[in-house]
Amino acid sequence: MNRSRSLPVLLPHIPSQRWSCHSCTRCCRELVVHLFDSDRQTIDNLDLARGLDRPAYVRLGSQWVLNQRDDGACVFLDPDGLCAIHRQHGINAKPVACRMFPFSVRPVRGAWQASLRFDCPTAAASKGEPLAESARGLEDLLRDHAADERPDDGSVELVRGLRAAHEEFDQLVRHLTRWLNHNGRPLADRFIGAARITTTLAGATLDKVRGARFAELLDILFDALPAELRDRPAPPSPRQSGMLRQLVFAHAEHVSLAEMRGLGPRRLLHRWRQLRTARRFWRGHGEVPALPQLDIRATFDRVEAVGPAAGDVHDVHNLLHRYVQARLSARSAFGRGYYGWSILDGLTALWLSLAVTGWLARCHAASNGRDELTFDDVARGVGTMDRGATRLPALGALAERARAAYLRRDDGLARLLARYLPVMESR
Repeated sequence: MNRSRSLPVLLPHIPSQRWSCHSCTRCCRELVVHLFDSDRQTIDNLDLARGLDRPAYVRLGSQWVLNQRDDGACVFLDPDGLCAIHRQHGINAKPVACRMFPFSVRPVRGAWQASLRFDCPTAAASKGEPLAESARGLEDLLRDHAADERPDDGSVELVRGLRAAHEEFDQLVRHLTRWLNHNGRPLADRFIGAARITTTLAGATLDKVRGARFAELLDILFDALPAELRDRPAPPSPRQSGMLRQLVFAHAEHVSLAEMRGLGPRRLLHRWRQLRTARRFWRGHGEVPALPQLDIRATFDRVEAVGPAAGDVHDVHNLLHRYVQARLSARSAFGRGYYGWSILDGLTALWLSLAVTGWLARCHAASNGRDELTFDDVARGVGTMDRGATRLPALGALAERARAAYLRRDDGLARLLARYLPVMESR
């Protein structure tokens, strides 16, 4: 793709979302920052590595990334929590990825499609300026940078092997959005209903129902949802719960930059440790194994005993609703925004990610001696889950697609959501 000098930025449509940087430095301590060639040129031209005890940037595979200190913090993060590049040379000298965070972008049909990252605490808390204020800054930032991937033409499969027409995609997203915005119903009911619609569609012979007939099918299914929700989901089976815990591990098991660059001959040992920890999550007995970025001091039984949020309910509802809106609006739940998965496979993963969030939030609450979730617990759960949701290749593997398909069976999505959502059970 040629360098873009006028591509507009399409922000996700989240009416209540706000954001501005509050200098918490979380992104400076936990993320791997990938560099453009121009970023490395700036570092070299300004001699920014002078005074550092290690190189300013290092190679990671075929790319270059900012180096980190032994504690995982960016090599340019001052002890007082300020960026040395920003302090000495201004914001425009910082790498593009640093200035862009918490947004990530990809080229889609003549525009930059922006996604919002909820591993930023300020994004999760929705603090700052209206989201639209960020569009102009992103356009200016991206004006002279080429896309590193081929443009997304917007096409996506409805199910594997069946391409969705744009009208069918729009119809499905419009129906889901209208249902999820139905304020007359508990939020848990809305998520469970959306999950059941996904399960029904995934099991249908959709190649026989295209165009206007697909729109009619959606009308019928969504009109029938209120009656269908009278059938309460059963508790998840031990196998469904075990597979969900393995999915929790897959989202939360992060490898540090030092580990990624130093695995080499130790890769097999690292993989063996991963498999052993995943097995412990499957069994769900005893102490919860330690996970990167999570200070866990709880047993599996203690995590399972934590109840949904009783206080901060409005804020928790708002956070979960904003997160789903962001993923749907930015098309980061399917297609090229989610490992090339079909719409219905991607939606399955999206609903499962809410159950993963609930489990991680309970883990955080249990580790801090709480019996009920708080907004902070849920925000930590969303952040941990979203940090990996679209950025860990393992989550897009065939094994994960098979897991998602299995968990659709026997009302599995609804059963897991009813058990693990951070909000009160549906009524």
